[in-house]
Amino acid sequence: MRKTNKQIGIFIIGLVLLGYLPVASNAQEPNFSQFIASPLSINPALVGTSGADWRVTSNIRRQWIGNISPYSTQTISLDGKMKNLGDQSYFGLGGMVLAEKAMDGLYKSNFININASFHQALDDDGNGISAALGVVNNNTRVDLGGLTFDQQLSSTGFNQALPTMETNIGKSTAFTSAVAGLLYTYDAEYSFLNLGISGYRFIKTKRSLMADPSKKISPRYTAHADFGSIINETLSASFSALHMIQDGMSITSLGAMLGIQHGARAFDENKVKMVNFGLYYRINDAITPYVGYVFNGFQFGLSYDVNATSSKTGAVNYKSVELSFIYKKYLPTYRRKIGRYNSPY
Repeated sequence: MRKTNKQIGIFIIGLVLLGYLPVASNAQEPNFSQFIASPLSINPALVGTSGADWRVTSNIRRQWIGNISPYSTQTISLDGKMKNLGDQSYFGLGGMVLAEKAMDGLYKSNFININASFHQALDDDGNGISAALGVVNNNTRVDLGGLTFDQQLSSTGFNQALPTMETNIGKSTAFTSAVAGLLYTYDAEYSFLNLGISGYRFIKTKRSLMADPSKKISPRYTAHADFGSIINETLSASFSALHMIQDGMSITSLGAMLGIQHGARAFDENKVKMVNFGLYYRINDAITPYVGYVFNGFQFGLSYDVNATSSKTGAVNYKSVELSFIYKKYLPTYRRKIGRYNSPY
């Protein structure tokens, strides 16, 4: 019976994905609670802005954890400075792969994003404006052979040898579109500020498993802000905000993080050891406690979504867990500004 319930859950999710693929994709595409740990899914202009020569980030999110198959989202990205110019300006290059999976792997959607950025310094400290352009490609596939319907249900379970009669549904769909972003960055010795806007897939493209030309995936527009500062020799704090708009719907997330330095005094740049505690709130959706650890160029984070809405979810369990990993590679001669010690940017 437990297995049958899981199959029914897969079938229900399958109907939603097949009937409303663009809408489902809009809702599920990068919507991380730890949005600060997935910079290239927020703004392509964040390419190369971390202060490091190279940065690798990865984020794993599993939601709807329970009796049914969870919805899984995984990303990995690499970005850095390709060419430094004499006036603190530089060119940056970065790429990201994002993979989504549901229905025990029957539904798979993969994004590949490549971005190029240019940072124009406005002063001798490198503070300035970044602009970026990029291309994104997506391929979405549904394994129709694994989908089951109620006509296949018997006293012994599902007989998947019987036809589903959905021969008019294709197995995959793909599109290619463009991304762009602008970013203002300010770095003092003890504080930092980011202000950015971006557009993902701002060229509308067709996306339908049923060859329906009216089904198009809409652009997503994002605005974000981040501020961080040193409080004393041990403590630092940062605050983040993110607002995404797509197809008339919007999501707003707010967050704060406190970093506690240990093992060295006065934020010794060669011995960075810090415990991070944070709290994020996706308005009218979820509250997310966060805990993380920083060790030199490595940063890890773990978070758990707590339902903060009165909406009924039925048999679906709202539980969602995220794990993030960041590594920054610095030149031996680079001197890190301590205001950004607990910021992935």
